Amino acid sequence: MDETSTRDIGTHGGVFRRILVCYDGSNGARRALHVAQSLADDVGGTVELLIVIRPPAHAETSEASEEAIETERRELSAGLDEEVGRSKQRLFGTPHEVIHENPADAIADFAKQHGFDLVVVGTHGRERVAHRGVGRSLEALLRQHPCPLLVV
Repeated sequence: MDETSTRDIGTHGGVFRRILVCYDGSNGARRALHVAQSLADDVGGTVELLIVIRPPAHAETSEASEEAIETERRELSAGLDEEVGRSKQRLFGTPHEVIHENPADAIADFAKQHGFDLVVVGTHGRERVAHRGVGRSLEALLRQHPCPLLVV
């Protein structure tokens, strides 16, 4: 993307400066990460990551719920570390994390509260956590999103 074309897409003088990537460990999220970084590099912007962890719906105890959340946190963190290392891209800083029943609400609220210019999401969550990922929530997210949303 050349400088002329990026001026026409966004805010703050025509450019997306603050980009939020929603990461769920899926192939789509990895693509979103690369696309967002490329766009940020083109326009001198920054990329921040958001991981939304949905608590298990049917945990028998609060301890079981916490254990499931911690397992998900470790898996996503390890996958993200591996992805950043493999891509040799600059580090994105510490990912933001939200524990929320509804990923679409969590993403929309977070983006609005923190003033992002663009949110980038992948289209498919990992099958084993599809009920937790961004992919399943995409339609709801599109309806309520406070800023431009790029789906890759």
